Amino acid sequence: MNKALPLIIVTLIAIAGMFFIAKRKSGTDASVQPAQPAPAQTVNQPEAAPGDFTPIVTKTGLKMTRIPAGEFMMGDSEGADDEKPVHKVKLDGFLIDVYEVTQESFQALTGVNTSKFKDKTGPVERTRWLDAVMYCNARSEKEGLTPCYDLKTWVCDFTADGYRLPTEAEWEYACRGGVSASRFFGQEKPERFAWFRKNSQETVHPVGEKKPNAFGLYDMYGNVSEWCNDFYDEKYYQNSPEENPRGAAEGKKRVLRGGNWSSREKHLRSAKREADAPATGDICQGYDTYGFRCVRAVPKE
Repeated sequence: MNKALPLIIVTLIAIAGMFFIAKRKSGTDASVQPAQPAPAQTVNQPEAAPGDFTPIVTKTGLKMTRIPAGEFMMGDSEGADDEKPVHKVKLDGFLIDVYEVTQESFQALTGVNTSKFKDKTGPVERTRWLDAVMYCNARSEKEGLTPCYDLKTWVCDFTADGYRLPTEAEWEYACRGGVSASRFFGQEKPERFAWFRKNSQETVHPVGEKKPNAFGLYDMYGNVSEWCNDFYDEKYYQNSPEENPRGAAEGKKRVLRGGNWSSREKHLRSAKREADAPATGDICQGYDTYGFRCVRAVPKE
């Protein structure tokens, strides 16, 4: 036998072993599969609101969204006492302003701008409840609609086809956007949706700069607190009717919702209730944080 043969065999075995090791390291061995990434997960995301919420443009050039008839659970079991008990509410459909009423729109229809922070694209503020309903009537008349408010008694005619302030139930339903959680933005940062104490620099900001809710409505949290039509009653939820509740029959204060540029983050909740006198003359009590948006009945076809 050739004396070199054992050496050649050993050399060939060594080369084969090195080749096998190289294949495993390079991942070309069919028996070794690369690790698969874990599937993406959505954690604590709010429910999506069904439907088409494309804005319509009114005769005065303002955008509104049609909110469909539906039902929801109003209030917050973990909120303040006046937010309890949580109760079922059924509502007819309605139209609501996409944005808070701006200083430009308010001045065009009333001839004045009550605001402290002058900016035609910002929400009108320093508004009393009375100022808000007078604007509603002026806007109705401008568009040839029947005004909702009797300016002698301040009673709202819900059968009229003009503009009015939302009921407290309509406001909360629109704010939630189909979301049952306390906040409609889930685990996202509130700064993406609202101007409040942390990011406002102690002033209002132009409407529509933050992200909207699922109904396409902007600034439902923060910027300015929004007047509602209802009288405030801290115990109203205990006896509220299920269908189209319209608030207490009488009271000394009117409801405000949504928080404002001075609100703390913890107060940015869909069920959070506020209230103030509709005609108080003390601006220091908060008028530079008070504004509103309008609603009206869905036009009959």
